[in-house]
Amino acid sequence: MKKKILTLFLLLFLLFLLGVGITLRLIFQTTANLNTLITLHKVEIIRQELVINVQEVQANLYTTGTMFGKELDIIAHNVLGLRAGVERCAGCHHDPPVSDNIEELGELTRQYEEALSYFITSTADSDRIERLQTVAADIGDTIIAKSQEMALNANESLRKKTLAASAKVEKTKGILVVTLIFSFLVALAIAVYLIKIITHPLAELIRATRKIRKGELGYTSPFKGSDEFQELIESFNDMSLALKKNHEEILSHMARNQTILQTSIDGFLLFDEVGKILDANPAFCKMMGYSKEKLLRLRVSDIEGFEEKFVSANTLNRIKEKESLVFQVEQKKKTGKNLSFEISATFTEMGEKGYFFCFIRNITERKNIEEELSKIQRLESIGVLAGGVAHDFNNMLTGILGNIDLALLKINSPETVADKLMSAKKAVRIAMNLTLQLLTFSKGGEPIKQTVNIARLLEEATTFILSGLNAKCTFEIPENLYPAKLDRGQISQVVQNIALNAAQAMPDGGIIKVVAENVTLAENEVWPLPEGDYVKTSIIDQGKGISAEHIARIFDPFFTTKITGNGLGLTICHSIIKKHAGHLIVTSEPGVGSSFIFYLPALKKALLPDEESSISQLIPGAGKILLMDDDEEILLVVTSMLKHLGYNAECARDGGETIKMYEDARKSGQPYDAIIMDLTIPGGMGGKEAMNKLLQIDPKVKALVSSGYSNDPIMADYRNHGFSGVIPKPYATGQLSSALHKLLKSTTID
Repeated sequence: MKKKILTLFLLLFLLFLLGVGITLRLIFQTTANLNTLITLHKVEIIRQELVINVQEVQANLYTTGTMFGKELDIIAHNVLGLRAGVERCAGCHHDPPVSDNIEELGELTRQYEEALSYFITSTADSDRIERLQTVAADIGDTIIAKSQEMALNANESLRKKTLAASAKVEKTKGILVVTLIFSFLVALAIAVYLIKIITHPLAELIRATRKIRKGELGYTSPFKGSDEFQELIESFNDMSLALKKNHEEILSHMARNQTILQTSIDGFLLFDEVGKILDANPAFCKMMGYSKEKLLRLRVSDIEGFEEKFVSANTLNRIKEKESLVFQVEQKKKTGKNLSFEISATFTEMGEKGYFFCFIRNITERKNIEEELSKIQRLESIGVLAGGVAHDFNNMLTGILGNIDLALLKINSPETVADKLMSAKKAVRIAMNLTLQLLTFSKGGEPIKQTVNIARLLEEATTFILSGLNAKCTFEIPENLYPAKLDRGQISQVVQNIALNAAQAMPDGGIIKVVAENVTLAENEVWPLPEGDYVKTSIIDQGKGISAEHIARIFDPFFTTKITGNGLGLTICHSIIKKHAGHLIVTSEPGVGSSFIFYLPALKKALLPDEESSISQLIPGAGKILLMDDDEEILLVVTSMLKHLGYNAECARDGGETIKMYEDARKSGQPYDAIIMDLTIPGGMGGKEAMNKLLQIDPKVKALVSSGYSNDPIMADYRNHGFSGVIPKPYATGQLSSALHKLLKSTTID
């Protein structure tokens, strides 16, 4: 716009200069004509002076005769004046006839001057003087006649020049007037144009602002200008669109906040400084059991449970002082049910008034969960004791089982003795199952995990435990069920315990439904599980159900409603699922049945075929084995097992002795092929420390870790501690033979 305005003013200036230039040119031309007129007047004056001079000379010439005397100076002066007049006009720019007449007159003047000179200076006879006089007089007459002719021509030229000068003056006046009028019109046009291009956008902006003021946010002007005004209009349009967008966003935020408040499961309450309720969302109305219309007629002190906390406890003043406060309120319903609420209150001043914004959350369930956690912590403390008992019990069982197993291997008769020994072995296996339950219940009983096909595990464990019972089982398991990394034995124990309880809940028979599915949980969807992929398993019976009183204690140790039960089954199931980073839930409806649901973290990858470990038959071997244990009975029994399998066995009582024997064997050229090491050696170096030192001596050492106490994480993570395999106590000869066979074949043992 600046450029356009400057251009227009420059054009106006150039037009004005053009008019001035034309006017000046005409003025110069007129001035030139006037100069010509002046020159013509000057020529006329010179001509008149010349005529006067000639006439004076002629008068002197005729009146004095030859007696000039004192008249000679006058004649000479007149002749000089005539000559000067002719020369003065000789340099003027005249028309060719005028110039020729001037030159001719100048020549005549020169001749006249010469004739007079001859006449004045002649001393000849009178005739000659008379002739000279006559010649001079003739020349003078010629000059006078020529001057008269020039006067006639000069008058005509003067008339023409005067008319031409007058015409040019008039023309100059007209051009000057036209120039002024044209310049004025151009200036007026420029002014109108500038006013239009300036006032039109301004008027459009005023119109647009009025529309926006009326509520037409987002209105855009269709004005298409250029330069700064177009940029101004575009900026205004952008501002209008931005205002509309911001307004829509504010409305969207308000609508979203209102939707959040209206759909939130947490309650919202707004009241003023005197306690009058101004607003409440549906969740709060539902919590309190009031309609919104009724709430808006109440004060906060009228709500049961709130009066004491908000008024009597001076809570409102504390909220004002701290600007925000979180506290809890207990409310007892008419039904006798106690409810707990957590209130987050904020005080805000708007204008000259203050308001309390309160968000209310029902934390009754959370408190119940906290109580459940407290129970779990009590269970874990009991587990510590159970783990210690199991450790000692397993050491004894290893000796018993080993001796019985050896007796069976060496007895060829009679059958009665073999039957008794088999019964004893069965009893030991039952005792082993009890210790397994105690170890699982113990705080440190970490599962030894491997990738497992859960679908197969569910079918095998359920079918096995229900064999011979008056209950049938149906399965709803998808083909694409995720695998999981878990302890096969422990999860099988969970499934069998729950399935057995389900069958016992239906003494007249019934159907047990086993349902498994892949699920993806969001954060806090199933407390306390984190978000992720899980396998959800539900075992559903058609029994008489469990009362609410019994469900509250169902995972407590030693709690049972059975005459022959020990009260550890479901407690152990709970502990196993927890150690697998899962969660176990029980729901029941009296007269309909119960559902046990447990979640296990899933592996979203292809399932590798399960490695079937066969321990039912002995695998003979050969090699030198070093056995480390502090229990003499175990050393004796396991040494006998090893010898029966074909191995050469030697014993060490602690880690220090083991290291020395291993070094001596290497130096002698007869190294050990493998080591079986107990983790815990009271008063001595255990398997973990000894293994670290052995790895420094021989990084390729092969060792099995063995323990009857699984609270040490090495049993579940043995590879990261240098061991090649694991064999939990108690174990039979077949298990030992299989473990050693795999170890010596240079494979890890799962």
